[in-house]
Amino acid sequence: MTLHDQIAALRARIAKAESARDTWRASGRQEKYVEAYCVAETLELQLEQLRQEGLRASMKNSARASVSVLSAGELPSAGGAVPGAPKNVKP
Repeated sequence: MTLHDQIAALRARIAKAESARDTWRASGRQEKYVEAYCVAETLELQLEQLRQEGLRASMKNSARASVSVLSAGELPSAGGAVPGAPKNVKP
């Protein structure tokens, strides 16, 4: 299951939990309402964790792609000069 699929499934579970929470609240059954509220909140936290994992994975992949694009000829030399940079520019 992809991250996108996991997020979609979790959103569906959140919607179901919120519906149950609202039903219990309307019925006046406090204990069941609190239980359903906690379930909905827990699922929201899980969704946020998945989003954060996705962001971290995306950042790692982006960093890897940037590094792989550089070739040895594009790296600064040991003296610190950058190839293609203007030399002795006066202000």
